[in-house]
Amino acid sequence: MRTLVLIVLLISALQVMACERKSVEVNNMTDAAQITLPATIENFVKAVNDGDNERFLAFFDEKDGVINDWGRKFVGHKAIREWSDKEFIGAKGKMTPTKVEKKGEEYRVYADWKSNFYSGASLFIFTLDGAKIREMRIESAK
Repeated sequence: MRTLVLIVLLISALQVMACERKSVEVNNMTDAAQITLPATIENFVKAVNDGDNERFLAFFDEKDGVINDWGRKFVGHKAIREWSDKEFIGAKGKMTPTKVEKKGEEYRVYADWKSNFYSGASLFIFTLDGAKIREMRIESAK
């Protein structure tokens, strides 16, 4: 009976730990490596890769959310949607995170980016505000 109780407790503890650590499997890597992303960024990547513009937009504040794409700023849903329709989700973009770093309030996500508009290694710098993305900057990963 004690053994059964210990097994149940161990399984419960492992489930709690799994819930606390969200991870995204890095596709296209032969060793099936995994990196850990904050849940907001993990869900953002899923929305982008699913091509779901509405889920993508929901991560940003309707009026104050910011995309900074190599110095070009797009503020609010209307501007972000227009940019995304041409260069991000509308270009069939796929993001494959390869590395993540936390620096202060920012998360630096290195990713392989493939789309009809641009393909190559990219750096996505996220500033989060709870479950929202206050700003996403895109820069060279080099």
